[in-house]
Amino acid sequence: MPQIPVHSIDDPRLAPYRALNERNLTRQSGLFIAEGDKVTERLIASRYPVASLLAEAAWAELLEPRLPPETPILVAQRKLLEATIGFNFHRGVLGCGRRLPSPTIDDIARQAAPTATFLVCTDVHDPTNLGSVIRTAAAFGCTGLVLGSQCADPFSRRVLRVSMGAVLQLPMVESRNLAADLQSLHQAGFTLAATVIDNAAEPLDTFQRPAKLALLLGSEGHGLTPQWLALCDRRITIPMQLGIDSLNVAAACAVFLYHCTRE
Repeated sequence: MPQIPVHSIDDPRLAPYRALNERNLTRQSGLFIAEGDKVTERLIASRYPVASLLAEAAWAELLEPRLPPETPILVAQRKLLEATIGFNFHRGVLGCGRRLPSPTIDDIARQAAPTATFLVCTDVHDPTNLGSVIRTAAAFGCTGLVLGSQCADPFSRRVLRVSMGAVLQLPMVESRNLAADLQSLHQAGFTLAATVIDNAAEPLDTFQRPAKLALLLGSEGHGLTPQWLALCDRRITIPMQLGIDSLNVAAACAVFLYHCTRE
């Protein structure tokens, strides 16, 4: 499909991009928005279908050869683009992707190598934290990511932006029954390790990881609840000094994964 100039904010083809600072395309919409050139390029390179692009002319010319010919490219001047999305924007391009069904835990556990690491987020609510966690999981080579139903939407604009599109690359299960999925991981030979603030837990620097590891992170405010702790085989902690009792969940994730994946 050729490039399509748009001149009015009322153009119906702009609907997915309107007022992005005031709303998020929900899980039920079947769509998500990739913001900026890097995340949009990762959308194009991913397995997720591209519904459309909204771009300034230079980016439209650059990206058109990388898209299927039927993908509409809506071309707008910056003033109209910013009026549509609702905030100042200088990165020139946004992409609208189509969501795909979440794989099951069995789908990705079955394909796991003999040494594998799953990261499990039971209820990371903040989109910025979740985006950082996803980016960290991808950086340290996690086999997959499992998200509980209370987590932020992994395809929200902010999560995608903070993760730099890593959510489009990392195998991810949006769990509808996290307890059952954790039991499935256990049955597949994974050791479930809870990350906790507890001096009685195993210090991270002495933790010897099993070949198949599922590392659980809890919520930002309260950590892992007793429900999830009861399902875990081991508990590990980062020793703290100077009266500090915890790290931000994304920072803690990076420390745990560095230790658990470095070998």
